[in-house]
Amino acid sequence: MLELADAVIIGGGVLGLGLAEALSRRLSRVLLVEAARCGGRATSGGFSWVNASSKWQDETYHRVNAEACRMHLALAAEHDAARTGWNGGGSLKWVRQSDREGAEALDRCIEALQGWDYPVARLSRGEMQALEPYVRFDDDAIGMFAPSEGWISAPRLMRFYGERARERKAEIAEYTQATGFSLDHRGGVASVETSAGRVSTRIAVLCAGTETWALAALLTSKPLRKSDPLVGGSPGLLIEAESLPAEARLHRVCYPVSEGGFHLRPTLDGGLLMGADDTDAALTGEVAPDRAASAADYADASGAALLMERAAAVLPNFDRRIPASARTCIRPMPSDGLPLVGELPGVTGAYLLASHSAVTLGPLLSQLLADEIVTGRNSPWLATYRPARLFR
Repeated sequence: MLELADAVIIGGGVLGLGLAEALSRRLSRVLLVEAARCGGRATSGGFSWVNASSKWQDETYHRVNAEACRMHLALAAEHDAARTGWNGGGSLKWVRQSDREGAEALDRCIEALQGWDYPVARLSRGEMQALEPYVRFDDDAIGMFAPSEGWISAPRLMRFYGERARERKAEIAEYTQATGFSLDHRGGVASVETSAGRVSTRIAVLCAGTETWALAALLTSKPLRKSDPLVGGSPGLLIEAESLPAEARLHRVCYPVSEGGFHLRPTLDGGLLMGADDTDAALTGEVAPDRAASAADYADASGAALLMERAAAVLPNFDRRIPASARTCIRPMPSDGLPLVGELPGVTGAYLLASHSAVTLGPLLSQLLADEIVTGRNSPWLATYRPARLFR
């Protein structure tokens, strides 16, 4: 392993690997250390919907996500979608008109997105049926189609980043844990201590998901504004069904909002991946006592059964007896829900990179932060997301 590096990245998820690839095009000696296997935690286990349409209530955040979606499309066009993990087809979101509150919210969403020149269209039931012929739409369903969106095979995207970084001589050290840091007399990063030895460096970037706060605490004595962790864990329940017959398959990300925030998409082998906002909430303890004795029981039994039941309601040809597996993904969540990108307050050369929407934002945030690290010029895209906002 390198004993001297221009930059050390801690964390081998999609953000860390994306940053390793971006920095390897700008610096000679880039080292990434990952305590386990790259992509073995949150990134690989998530839903991986690449979108900006769900971020319509905050124009600034929406525009960052929209730019990230464009970068995914550009990556796929330049390097081949199969290699970067891109699966297009857009996303389809719908509600029942009888759900007055939901229908009004969808109208506001479409109006806002179209006002920001984001490509979305309002669809009738018949138009949606043409896009998804095997979905059962209610007679009064109305929808929104976002043609530029899609989903990512996260393992493929991370493999792409890792290969590109290694081609430029970046070193990726798996099963290597960062254990500490040393600072120089001016309060800047001097070295990173790891389980494989000390690495001298002037730049350390924390991309360690839910471990970010513990690592940041080793670098700075500045307290947070809140008592919450800098980056906590937001659990999500996902059910993956094995390959389906052709007449039960989806073509894109689908989101029937009226069903508890239920969302589903195809998988690479023709299967189905599904989750829901209400089953995710149940994992945090926000669940009726009569539904489950504990969050774990809920994930294993009630939550999984509910998702399979909803899939059968949306896809009439879906057989609930098909083999399916459940998993709980712990997604990194900054304490105010927004990305953390930039310098760690009070420590020269120390940076943070964390986001709940890492798969969507990864290509954009890694490029912007790499440019900042190398040039010293701050990007206006990142002005809202500086870590300093969470520190006193």
